[in-house]
Amino acid sequence: MRGVVIAIILLLFAAFPPKAQSESPKLVVLLVVDQMRADYLARFQHHWTSGLKRLIDDGAWFRQAAYPYFQTNTCVGHATISTGSLPETHGIIGNNWYDRAEGRLRACADNSDSPLISYDDPVEATLGPDNLMVPTLSDELRVQASARVVSLSMKPRVAVMLAGHGADVALWRQGTAWVTSTAYTREPVVFIEQFLDANPVANDLGKIWTRALPENLYLFSGSVDVSRPFEGWATGLPHTLIGLGDSPDLLFYQKWMASPRSNDYLGQLAGTIVDALDLGQREATDYLALGLSALDYAGHRFGPQSHEVQDVLIQLDRMLGRLFDKLDTTVGSGRYVVALTADHGVVPIPERRARLADAGRIPAQQIVDAAETAIRGQFGPGRHVAQFEEQDFYFEPGIYARLLDQEGALERVADAIRAVEGVAEVYRGDTIRERRNSGNAVERALARNYYPGRSGDLLIVPRPYWTTSVYASGHGTSYDYDTRVPILLMGDQITPGHYLAEVTPADITPTLAAIAGVTLARTDGRVLTEALGDF
Repeated sequence: MRGVVIAIILLLFAAFPPKAQSESPKLVVLLVVDQMRADYLARFQHHWTSGLKRLIDDGAWFRQAAYPYFQTNTCVGHATISTGSLPETHGIIGNNWYDRAEGRLRACADNSDSPLISYDDPVEATLGPDNLMVPTLSDELRVQASARVVSLSMKPRVAVMLAGHGADVALWRQGTAWVTSTAYTREPVVFIEQFLDANPVANDLGKIWTRALPENLYLFSGSVDVSRPFEGWATGLPHTLIGLGDSPDLLFYQKWMASPRSNDYLGQLAGTIVDALDLGQREATDYLALGLSALDYAGHRFGPQSHEVQDVLIQLDRMLGRLFDKLDTTVGSGRYVVALTADHGVVPIPERRARLADAGRIPAQQIVDAAETAIRGQFGPGRHVAQFEEQDFYFEPGIYARLLDQEGALERVADAIRAVEGVAEVYRGDTIRERRNSGNAVERALARNYYPGRSGDLLIVPRPYWTTSVYASGHGTSYDYDTRVPILLMGDQITPGHYLAEVTPADITPTLAAIAGVTLARTDGRVLTEALGDF
């Protein structure tokens, strides 16, 4: 009898052999599409024929991903993605914050001891990763898996946050120049210099951005009457890539970065770097991050329903297809893992929304003026407000303490701000962490965004569909249109499918770390085990 049982077991193993555990990937590819709202992926899905289609068909699509904090802006999102932690942990609370000690606005990538290295004309600035308070995935891969690290973007804060505290290549645009930082290298990287010299962006001067598909295949109107295009551009496609004159100036480069050509350029450069550094072709696990900013530049100017936004995505789909084909050939189709997400979403253009429902703009100065008037009524003449930046409101030194000491004084200032049309609520920064487990979703989001010493004395919350942005469309709140983003994972270690679990972009780094076999000291995210199958 025992012999019969053993024979049956052997036959079953022969018919259904156990699935071999996937090997760790040789390359981790992190793609962050700036301002890609979650609904874009399904709404425009009929356009996807290449890279995005492959991610959806062959990968894991998390359809209920959202940021759990308030300040949904670029630097915060990229820091969250790269570290697997939230602003209350990684310390990046906004694109900028008020430095109380120095009495000035500080950019998130300010780094006083890291001058820039320019591949073009000299650039006087100092940028680097010192404000990021925890290690990134790339930092751990460098230490634990001997990774070569590459981070590319049009934006400095994106390239820095995705690169972390060290990189073989970190490259971004600064004005009219390509630059890196002495935080990453002491001299220009030779093969990068060669690529930039052989492929000058100035060659695109005078080129025309036209639709990749016939106009009737795009949704919504082709001309957005309340958009805020660059100087010299109309309110809809086509757009000519030209500046104020006949030579490539800052305006030309700004227009170029808002066009699909900037994403294509980074994709082409990434392929060159894969070859130059043998990314994914060694025993180590390497890291390639692309911060794709064209959608953000176009979305701010033309809004989420524009043909510009759709066309950037259509051409992004094609660029990603070419990149994946390159990686299939060079690295091997089963030897790399991809994660695609976004740093934030975007609000509908308020002027369009206001035709149907409550929406509008809040001039930032109006909030400052309301507070100053209330304080002067109590303390007399003088300057009392130091800075209002995004949702963070900062008083001049000593003013907050005086307001707290005088009964009802702070509440009178808060009431004056609440009276500004479009403002929903005002919170104290120094007590918001007590509401981390509040039943109020906005309070929870503010608490997860609060970092002592950097966050404001007061936190200003606008009503839904109201914005302080000076562009056609903005972002930076905890409302769904700003927080909900796609998460797509693809690779041999990933179980394809659509997943409806409530997840956050902070879960991406723990998941990639688990796949790559590296440990993380601390994260606020979790491993997305539902998509890892038998890995």
